[in-house]
Amino acid sequence: MADLAGALDAALRARYRLTEVKTPITQRRGLTARMNQLEKTLSQQGDRKGSAGVRAAKAAGISPRTWERWRKGEQKPGAASVRKLETLFNRLVTLPRTRRALASKGVPNRVTVTAEINWNGYKNRTAYRTTTLYPMKSVMARVIRTWATAGPEAAADVFQSGTAQAHNVPEEPGIQFEGDDVEIEFP
Repeated sequence: MADLAGALDAALRARYRLTEVKTPITQRRGLTARMNQLEKTLSQQGDRKGSAGVRAAKAAGISPRTWERWRKGEQKPGAASVRKLETLFNRLVTLPRTRRALASKGVPNRVTVTAEINWNGYKNRTAYRTTTLYPMKSVMARVIRTWATAGPEAAADVFQSGTAQAHNVPEEPGIQFEGDDVEIEFP
């Protein structure tokens, strides 16, 4: 199924259903979706047609005329403009949605892991054993923060080191969750 990073990512995505634009910004559909979301976020009651687009363009540091050309499909954005647009989209749309999703569900205190567990140099007799770890609230808060900002690989590293720290296991050899069929659940 998945390694630790993949399993952690799948479990966190299942718990915190984050809505995101899946189409890359380099494709017309992805660009249009991001522009629409930004205009919707920055629109105000009583706006004239196009006012939200002008506001979004200025917030991104792009001229309103360029924004219109992108909207009509007359011109594609350059690399620097794509970075500006993606930065604004993350700041105004993605991060607030992520914060709302995290606040609504809370941080789990128990984590159930099925894997080949190497605990302080000792492996399980049973190849894939299910273990429930608790208390994990402070560790999971760090894992979720890392997952949201740096991705699943960094979150997996924080999970392993945080689990070792929470259970008073020395950092070397620590606790490793190994194998290709790792599963994580939050009961």
